[in-house]
Amino acid sequence: MNLLNFTSTFPDEQSCKLKWKEFREKEGVVCPHCGSKEHYWKSDKECYECKKCKYRQSLRSNTIMHLSKLPFRYWFVAFHLLTSTKKSFSAKELQRQLEHKNYEAIWALLHKLR
Repeated sequence: MNLLNFTSTFPDEQSCKLKWKEFREKEGVVCPHCGSKEHYWKSDKECYECKKCKYRQSLRSNTIMHLSKLPFRYWFVAFHLLTSTKKSFSAKELQRQLEHKNYEAIWALLHKLR
């Protein structure tokens, strides 16, 4: 996928969330509390709720994005840049491209992806 296709496919934060939700459901969402694979999607809270124990987990729970406060779009841009270029991207360069103030957060994102 080239950059123009990427920006048209994922133009905003919501489109990235929807794609990540689709991916999570394809892989299967498992309750970390009771191990059940049956869940509801609570659109008002943007989280999954276990049908058995009512435990709630976010889209990020138990994924590479766990505990990250960075927007989904940052993660998708990083996925795209790392997989579409031959050369590696430095955290400093990604920070500059995303115009993000905190270097450590971008470094942690790249560290998790690598």
